Formats: sequence, structure tokens, C-alpha cells
Amino acid sequence: MLFTDLLAATTRDSDALRLNAPDSWKQDRTLYGGLTSSVALHAARELTGESRKLRSALISFVGPSADEILATAQLLRSGRTAATVRASLSSGGTSATEALLTFSDTRDSAVLCEPSPANAVTAPDLANALDLAAKGGPVFIRNFDIVPAGGSIPMSGASVPEMTWWARHKDPSARGSDLGLLCIGDVLPPAALTMATKPVAVSSVTWMIDIVADDLSTEDGWYLFRSSAECVRGGFSTQDMSIWNSEGELVAKGRQTVTMFG
Repeated sequence: MLFTDLLAATTRDSDALRLNAPDSWKQDRTLYGGLTSSVALHAARELTGESRKLRSALISFVGPSADEILATAQLLRSGRTAATVRASLSSGGTSATEALLTFSDTRDSAVLCEPSPANAVTAPDLANALDLAAKGGPVFIRNFDIVPAGGSIPMSGASVPEMTWWARHKDPSARGSDLGLLCIGDVLPPAALTMATKPVAVSSVTWMIDIVADDLSTEDGWYLFRSSAECVRGGFSTQDMSIWNSEGELVAKGRQTVTMFG
């Protein structure tokens, strides 16, 4: 099921949205975290009417999202310049995902500090695309085109836990929107997996993304992603994440905590 068709298939149930989780978007027994984050954003907009730009999202993956998902939203505060919405997803009657979403329109700033552009890399070529699902990766990855652009790949025994990849939605209608960006923003495997030499089960615990660009469009839907693990110990990894458009302009910054089983 395409991303846009999936969101369109959500149904209103009083003060909530319902969604049946398709197997094609799953990561083991749960939905892919980027998709659940997008469902939270979709619920926030549909249930509160908030229309300003998404600026920041704090996501906690409390438990698995599978089968039928119920999404609710609560407007915590709406001011002149910003609004904060809490979106909650449950599955099987238990909490699955909690999201705090901040919305705000652009306004003038007294100071200006431009982010550094991306390092030069080769443009994406589908001839070099990875089929991670065919190599034992999660099935949801088949909803995206993935092309390596630097760093390492999972299970390569790398000494530096970093990867730089191009990625885009296969669904053209999902490209260039904040819903699509939130969905694809978590697409890279944890950078710590590049240090492994055999498959390791992983699961996202928390994810934060700050959107710094006003224009989310990018040529042919391609974003450049870089993920770098900063600390791997005690069964957890923390990592820094960056997303640029095709022109090398920073679109978003992120951080993530991942639990590793093995």
C-alpha cells in the first residue's frame, strides 16, 4: 500500500482515527517507526485542525504498533506564534507511540546563522540501489529507494559507525511534504549496525527531529541522509542524524536512541 493511500484509508471514530497496519510497512512485529510518526502527525492535524508548519517532533516508541491502531490528539497550547499537540497511538488496547509536535509559521529573526551544506557526494543512481529486504532487512524498506553515498553499510564490521545514503519515497505523492519527510526521516538503519559483523536485532526507543527548512521540496524526491553513532554501550546506541535536499541544503536535524539486542 502506498504511503498516501495508507493515510487516506484512516477512518474517523469520534475523537480518534483508526488505521489497519499493513504488513508491507512492518518492521518485525511492529509498524516502521517513521510511519507511526507520520500517523501521529496526521492525527494531530486532522483532529485539532492545526495547519501551521511542523517545526519539531519528539517521538517515544512505547510499544509495538500492529494490526488496528487508534490515534488520538490533544492540543496542549495554541499561541500567537506556536502550537503544541500531543498525539498518542495505541494498539491492542496498550500504548504504542507518544508524540509531542510543535507547529509554527516562519517569522523574521534578529540574528541569522546558516547551517553548513552537505559534503559533496555522487548524485543518486538507481543502478546502485540497495535491496536491504532481500538481505534480511525489514520489509518496509521496499517502500523507499535507497542508494549509498558514503560511509559504511550494516554488518560490514566498520571502525567508524557512520553511513551516508540517498533515499526517497517510491510513492511520488509522498515527496516534499512534512508527512512524507517524517515518514522517511527514520529510514536509515541505526549507524551502530555498521560495526556489527552479523545480524543484530534493534528497536528505536526515542526519536527527535527538528525541521529547519521552510521548503521541503527536493529534486526527484531525493534526500541525502547521514547518521553517525556517538555512543554504543550497555545495549543502547545514541546517534546524530542530518537530512539535506538535493542541493546540499540542510532540511532537518535529528537524534535517536536505539536499543540493541546482541
